[in-house]
Amino acid sequence: MSAVKNISYFLAAAVLSKPLGFLLSFALARSLGPGDFGIWVTLMLIISYCPIVCLGTVEALVKQVPFYVGRRELYHVRDVEASVLGSIVLSAAVVIGLALSAPIVLPFICRGVDSALVIMMLLTAATTYFTAFFYYRFTAYENFTAAGTMDFMRSIVALLFVGGMAWRWGLRGAVAGFLLHEIVMCFVTALLNIRSHGKVRISFRHDLLVRAIRVGFPITTLWWVLTLSGTVDRVVLGSLLGPQTVGYYGLGISLVGTLALVPMVVGRVLYPKVNRQMGRDEGTEPMKRVVLAPTLALGTLLVNLQAVLLLLMPYLYNQLLPKYQPGLMAGQILLLGSFFGCLLRNGANYLIATNKEPVFLKYILITLGFNIVSDVSLVKGGLGMAGVALGTSLAGLLLTTLVWRRVLIGLGFHQRQAWTTILWLYLPIIILVGAAVCLRVVYPPVFQTSDVLAVVCGSGALILVNGLLYCLPVYRDEMRDWKKALLMSRALLAKRIALPDTAGSS
Repeated sequence: MSAVKNISYFLAAAVLSKPLGFLLSFALARSLGPGDFGIWVTLMLIISYCPIVCLGTVEALVKQVPFYVGRRELYHVRDVEASVLGSIVLSAAVVIGLALSAPIVLPFICRGVDSALVIMMLLTAATTYFTAFFYYRFTAYENFTAAGTMDFMRSIVALLFVGGMAWRWGLRGAVAGFLLHEIVMCFVTALLNIRSHGKVRISFRHDLLVRAIRVGFPITTLWWVLTLSGTVDRVVLGSLLGPQTVGYYGLGISLVGTLALVPMVVGRVLYPKVNRQMGRDEGTEPMKRVVLAPTLALGTLLVNLQAVLLLLMPYLYNQLLPKYQPGLMAGQILLLGSFFGCLLRNGANYLIATNKEPVFLKYILITLGFNIVSDVSLVKGGLGMAGVALGTSLAGLLLTTLVWRRVLIGLGFHQRQAWTTILWLYLPIIILVGAAVCLRVVYPPVFQTSDVLAVVCGSGALILVNGLLYCLPVYRDEMRDWKKALLMSRALLAKRIALPDTAGSS
């Protein structure tokens, strides 16, 4: 199955899921208010950090299964699956133990924290381990029809349980709904995965567990530190400016998370392909087609989505959610800065597949230090939320630059070619930011209000960006590839709507 077709499957699911995810963010922000929404955003850090307990074994599943499939060593595939599922059982037991001890431990660590909320979040985290195992087993076998179906279903179930229970019972209802939502998704994902790819045995063999940890732990350490780097902005805001400020800022994070769905689609589709390509060992040229070309195409799509969201944000903040209006400028900076983080995934895939995890970790630690220093300094300098958003965006630029420089050198580019190619990768956001700055000079209310002239100016920026990119041959070719993928996605979307009973088949 080609990369374009797989991306099309996932994009079809994204087209269905994205509006639901946006509605959920809007419903939570409206139901909870800035204060409780800030607490919700903070509680979600538990879900972000808890995967470290698995010691990276799920990452070993995604890396080794396609590698051994490429080598046709199916007995190794079964051993990897069994050991990873065994590690999931052990990890879930550890987190459940933490949940049981929370009422005793929390009063000594954080006074005033509602232990019931923490317990429910920890139980949710334990459940996500099993959901993640079966979901990533789909991606390891490149069954993106099923994986996309699970993403769409997750959006529906989250809107029903999390959004509905938050509207009825507030913050406690949202957290309880999140737990119920994860239990439902775990059951459905496991059932469909076993039907599609067979049963999985559970193994607690010491040698297999150690092997899975040796492969996966360096990878999960990377993602964990990267998650820490990506969430340190909320920690800085919460500690310096309070949870209500985190609530204002959190709405921008939710919008950026919606935008990040597209690079997530591309990254998940291409990661097993990169590992399978490593197993085949066919040289650098096929790897360039899997790693570099899709990233150029991704840049053209991202700036279009960013421009549309820039036009929508004033209406969202000023009309629909006026309580969050103080976070508009920070949200827009986060949105533009997210371009760099969205380009990171495929470069990271290559570094991990080529066993360059120590190099990647070094880059992440450098960026983490830079992020903390810049965020604190800009807040102390009086820039508040906007300063944190700017510091986080600059940290994303630094990390993505370091990663892609190393990737391009690994693909055979010399130093000058590498820097020139990085400039090409960043050209779409450079054009968009340049157009936005010029429009602000000519008509200051643009991107701040939703009047007719502001919308016309913003639409002009969108046309200008695409026109300039289309004049460049490298981006013109990639735009054609995205057009092909989007047309296939539309056809698949129409098929799913017409034949819903077959949506989960693989």
